[in-house]
This record gives sequence, C-alpha cells and structure tokens, in this order.
Amino acid sequence: MQSPKVKSIAVVGGGITGVTTAYALAKRGFAVTLFEKNRYAAMETSFANGGQLSASNAEVWNHWSTILKGLKWMLKSDAPLLVNPMPSWHKLSWFASFLAHMPHYRRNTIETTRLAVAAREHLFAWSPVA
Repeated sequence: MQSPKVKSIAVVGGGITGVTTAYALAKRGFAVTLFEKNRYAAMETSFANGGQLSASNAEVWNHWSTILKGLKWMLKSDAPLLVNPMPSWHKLSWFASFLAHMPHYRRNTIETTRLAVAAREHLFAWSPVA
C-alpha cells in the first residue's frame, strides 16, 4: 500500500533491475522517474538476452568449463561470447570477481534458479494473459 506521504520515487539505473523496479512501482501508483546515464535503457546489460526470465536456463557461468569455452571462442569471429583481449582495470576486476565466485557455483546456481522462478511467477502475475 502506498504511503500518503510518498508521491514520487526516483530509480537510478535503466538496466533490467531499474526498469522492472520502476514498472512495479508505477503499477502500485507511484510517480516514478527513471534516471539512466546512457541514451537508452539496458545499454550496459547483456542486451542480446537482457531481460530474459528463464527459470529453465538459470545456471551461473562461474565454472571451469566456461573458461575453457571462452578461450576457444576468442579464436572465433562468430562466438556467442566475445571479449576484447585489451586489458583494462574494469575487465581485470570483473574477471577476478568471476574467478572468486567459482567455488560457489552450485550455491549460486540454486539461488539464481530460485530467483528466476520467483521472477517468472511475478511476471505472470502482471501479465493480462496467463
């Protein structure tokens, strides 16, 4: 239930989380302003499948098999995942975080699947067609 004191809410970031949060708040009657630094929403997400809610494909990528596939893909121009090999601080810190989460692969996959199922149920609750 909306508080009578809150009339508008600002959401910072137009990725999948920001956009769906803004949408959910607007459906609840809040006046929402979405702030995004890029020209369009979702410009810094994995745009090819960004916003996809797939409870059946929620396995995380933090696994040695992904690293092996990634190394093979770097030699192909039509790879499903392309990484520019030019090093940058952002890229190195991302890879370090990726590697640090590998021991938690099973737990993270289970949690991601749980969240995907909950998101799917939530999405169906919004949908006019069941």
